[in-house]
Amino acid sequence: MTVTVWTTVTAPGFHRWPGATGARSYLADRHRHLFHITVHVAVAHDDRDVEFHDLQDLIRTWWGPVARECGSASCEDLARQLWTHLREDHQLTPVRVEVSEDAESGATLTEVS
Repeated sequence: MTVTVWTTVTAPGFHRWPGATGARSYLADRHRHLFHITVHVAVAHDDRDVEFHDLQDLIRTWWGPVARECGSASCEDLARQLWTHLREDHQLTPVRVEVSEDAESGATLTEVS
């Protein structure tokens, strides 16, 4: 059994999809979203290895204090970057990282056992 704690952060950002064509060609231009970021990390005991608010602070610090310029990064890219940041820079064990655009569509990375 894996026990996790999780938190959600909403943060503004800009990105673009350079390869967008046809009916979705407008996505090639820089555009804004409210990115919704949810992170689940494994904990080893019931007194939390990481406090919810501390996890939120880590995510917000990683994102930055203003609207983030994400370039051509997709939700998948952002989730992977955050996963790596939490694991390598903070020694946390991500189990699930979700990044969505405006809480409507997004990507989920999940630990595979």
